[in-house]
Amino acid sequence: MTHTKLFNAINRHYYLIVDTETTYTKDEKDTVADFGAVIVDRQGKIYDQLGVLVAEESGKNFHWALGNKKMIQKKYQLLVAAGKRTTQTVAQINDWLAMVAQKYNPILTAYNISFDMDKCRNTGIYLDEFSQRFCLWAASKKTICLTPEYAEWCAENMAYTPSGRLSTKADHVAQFLDDTLPPEPHTALEDARDYEAVILNSIIHSPHTRAAIMEMGAGKPSAKWMLDLEDLK
Repeated sequence: MTHTKLFNAINRHYYLIVDTETTYTKDEKDTVADFGAVIVDRQGKIYDQLGVLVAEESGKNFHWALGNKKMIQKKYQLLVAAGKRTTQTVAQINDWLAMVAQKYNPILTAYNISFDMDKCRNTGIYLDEFSQRFCLWAASKKTICLTPEYAEWCAENMAYTPSGRLSTKADHVAQFLDDTLPPEPHTALEDARDYEAVILNSIIHSPHTRAAIMEMGAGKPSAKWMLDLEDLK
């Protein structure tokens, strides 16, 4: 191995971006209906990805916040017909996660990781094996969303919260970085791969070290997503 290849091998590290679309059942915990995950490196190259409907949750409705029930069903029917979704059991999803953990030892992130980890735990999807993790949303709010360029973009596109603050939604931040992107489809794999990976890539290539990115995206030590699963019992 040449010195350059050795240097690249030592310094290469990977990220696992996870996104979920969830169920809603009155008086029950929300669970994951659509699970998406993508492995990327610092250059944004995709090494592996998974987009599946969760078999055990197939009898439940998607969360009402995703929109009209019939429209949601149609959207996923089209994904299945196009070969962009299959159905897997929780055990199969966990097997894939164990495989990428062993192969890539990635840093876990998600846009609002607290939400995604909570719903995965409700479902039995095991993200806790990824001990290095940070919140991409928190890191984005401390970097991209503080720039005057982003404030100007929000003003031009009326991207504000109901209270009048700058929106920090993933699709707005990603569209600021890449103006060819349409609104998020709110399907797990596509949101992770086509939007959140764009945000991660921008933060990585800002003048921040990996340690600084992890710190910006860290939660309070008492936050449930920062704790190991054993500590929550």
